Amino acid sequence: MRKSLHGLLAVVFLLLSVQAFGQRRLSADVEVKTVSGKSVVTTTKSVYCANNGRLVVCNHKPVEYVMETNINGETKIYFPKTKEVMVDNQGLASSKDELLAIFLLGRIEDLGVGLYGYKLQKTEYVEDGLMKKTFKSVDPSMPPFTEIVYGKDYLPIYSATLTEDGHVQVKVYYSHYQTVGYVPFPHRQTQITYNSPKDSTVVRTVYSNIVADGDDKMFDFKVPADAKPMDLNTQKMR
Repeated sequence: MRKSLHGLLAVVFLLLSVQAFGQRRLSADVEVKTVSGKSVVTTTKSVYCANNGRLVVCNHKPVEYVMETNINGETKIYFPKTKEVMVDNQGLASSKDELLAIFLLGRIEDLGVGLYGYKLQKTEYVEDGLMKKTFKSVDPSMPPFTEIVYGKDYLPIYSATLTEDGHVQVKVYYSHYQTVGYVPFPHRQTQITYNSPKDSTVVRTVYSNIVADGDDKMFDFKVPADAKPMDLNTQKMR
C-alpha cells in the first residue's frame, strides 16, 4: 500500500511540474507586511516571472526601483528617479527566492530548496494523512535541515528550517490556494522567524491580480544603457 502511495505521489508531482512548465510567464501584484515588535513595514511591488528563470521586480513602496535578476543571482537594480543602477552578482537577490517563480518552474516537490543544495533525506506520513519531506543541506553555511509538509491534495501547507538539534528557525505557511493558469498557487504566505524564544518577526505576503502568460512590457525590462553606476560609498538607496 505504501509503495502505491509513493507511486501516486510521484505521478501527481510530475503532472504539476509538467503543467507548470506549460506556462511561460506569470505576473502579480504583491503586498508584504513585516511585523517586528511594534514596528510594521509595508512593501508593495509587482513581479514578472519567466520560465527561463528571469525575474523583474518593480518595487513601488517604500523605495521605488526596478530589479532584474535570474536564477544565478545576476542582478541589476535601477532607480528611475536618479537614473542610477546598482549591479550585484553575489546572489543578493535571485529568482529562486520568489515563490511565484518557484511554482512557475514546477518546483512544488521541493519548493526550490534543491536549488540551494538540499538533498531529500526521507519522506514520511504524519498525522491526519499529511506527508512530510525532510531535506538535509550539503552546504555548511545553510540551515542543516528543511521540512515541507503537504496536505492531502499534495500541495505544501508549511515549510520550516531547523537547526541540527531540531529547533525551528523559520516557519512558512502557504494558504489561500487558487488555480493560476494550469496549477494551484498559494496567494498568501506567512513567514515566522524565531529570533529568540521570546521574540519573532512575522512577514505576511499577499499576491493579487495574478496573470498567466500576459504580455506586459515589464517582462522585457532592461536597465537603460545610459544609467549611471551607483557610488555606494557616497550614496544610500532612496
